[in-house]
Amino acid sequence: MYLTSKKERFSYGGWFIGQNIIYMLVTSYLAIFLTDEVGIVEGVVATLFLVARIWDAVNDPMFGGIVDKVNPKKGKFKPWVDAVTLFIPLITIALFWKFDTSGSFNIVYAYIAYIVWGMLYTISDVPIFALATTMTDIPDERVKIMSIGRLAAAIASISVGLVAPQFIANLGYQTTVIILMSFALIFMLPLRFFVKERILYKRSSMVTLKSMFHAIFSNKYLLIFYAGYLAITATLTSMTIAPYFAKWNLGDIATQTTIMATMALPMLLIPILTPWLVKTFGKRKLLIYGLGSSIILSIIQYFLGYNNFILFLVINGLKSIGLFMPMLMMGIFSADCVEYGAYTTSERNEGVIFSVQTFSTKLGGAIASALSLLVIRAYGYSGIALSQTDEALKGIWVTISLIPTIGLIIAFIIFGLFYKLSEQDVECMVNEMKEKQLIIEQEM
Repeated sequence: MYLTSKKERFSYGGWFIGQNIIYMLVTSYLAIFLTDEVGIVEGVVATLFLVARIWDAVNDPMFGGIVDKVNPKKGKFKPWVDAVTLFIPLITIALFWKFDTSGSFNIVYAYIAYIVWGMLYTISDVPIFALATTMTDIPDERVKIMSIGRLAAAIASISVGLVAPQFIANLGYQTTVIILMSFALIFMLPLRFFVKERILYKRSSMVTLKSMFHAIFSNKYLLIFYAGYLAITATLTSMTIAPYFAKWNLGDIATQTTIMATMALPMLLIPILTPWLVKTFGKRKLLIYGLGSSIILSIIQYFLGYNNFILFLVINGLKSIGLFMPMLMMGIFSADCVEYGAYTTSERNEGVIFSVQTFSTKLGGAIASALSLLVIRAYGYSGIALSQTDEALKGIWVTISLIPTIGLIIAFIIFGLFYKLSEQDVECMVNEMKEKQLIIEQEM
C-alpha cells in the first residue's frame, strides 16, 4: 500500500497544466490560424486533420505496445514523459509558424508539423496517465491523483480560453504561442524531479501485435467507454468553432474570453469534487446525469439563440458541466479498464489501453475540427473574406450549438445501456489480484 506525497501530486498536476495549455491551444486555434491567417482552404485543412489521425490509428497502438514491452532503468512510464518535455512546446511553436510563401509550401509544412506534433503528443500522453497506476496501488489514491490532473487540465483550459483570445487580438498568433509555450514548459518540468514510480507489476515480456489487439478487443468496458467518449469528442465542434463564433457572430475574437469565463467555475469545481462525487453517486451515474442535463440545455440554447448574450452565457456555463464530465473523468475510467483487463486476461497492458485514450482524444478532436470546417464551408463560410453572409453566420451557430448534441445523445445511450463496471467491482478485482500475487510469492 503506497501513498503519494503532496509534492508528487502537485508535480503530476503541473504536467497536466503544461500539456493542456498545449492541447487547448492546438485544438481551439490551429484551424482558424490555418484558414484565416495562413489562408489554407477550409476543405484542405479538414483533410489534413483526418489524414493525421489515420496515421495515429497505426502510430498510437504501436507506441502503446512499445511502452508495455520496454522497461527503462529509471521507471516504466516516467522516462518517456521526461524525454519529450522540451520537444512538445517547440513543435507547437513550429506548428503555428507562418511563412510568407506559396500555398503549396504552407500545406506541406502544415502536414509535416501537425503529424510530428501528434506523434510527440502520444509519447507524452500515453505514459502520463499510466504513470498514476505505478505511483500508488490504492484505488482511492489514484482517483485523487487523477482528479488533481483533471483539475490542472481544467485550469489550463480556462487559462488558455481567457488569455489566448486577448493575446491573439493584440500580439498575433506567433508571439502568443511562444509566450504560452514558455509557461507550459515551466509547469511540466517539476515532474522530472519529484514524481516516483513505486509499483512494479508482473508483465509479460512478449508484446506482439496480436497481444495488443487482444488487450484492446477483449476488454469490453474499454471498448464501450471509448465508443461513447469518441461519439462526444467527434461532435464537440464547439471547441474548434468558438473562435470563429466570437470573431464573426459576436464581432470580436476577444469576446471568447467572456464565454470561457462562464465555463470556468464548473470546470474548476468538477475535478475538486470528483472524489466525493464518485464515492457518493458512482462514476457511471455522474456521467449519465451530466450528459442528460447537457443534452437538454444544448437544445434549449439552440432555439433561444445568442441575441440575449447574458442568457446565452448562463446556459453555456450550465451545459458545460455535463459536456466536459467525460473529458475530466476519462483517466479514472481508463484506470478501471486497466484493472478489468488485468483481471480477465492476467496481463497488464497500461500502455496499450491508455494509447486507446490518447488515440480517441486525438481522433475525436480531428473529426470535430474537420466536421466544423466542412459544415461552415457548406454554409458559405470563407476564411479570406472581409465579412460573412447571414447563411455563413447561421452555419457557425449550428456548428457551435446543435451538432455537439448528436454525440451527447449517442453517448448517453451507450453509457446508460452497456457500461456496468462499478467502483465496487474494480475494488474487488484489485484485492483478488493482490491475494493471488501474495499466494504465488509465498509459494516461491
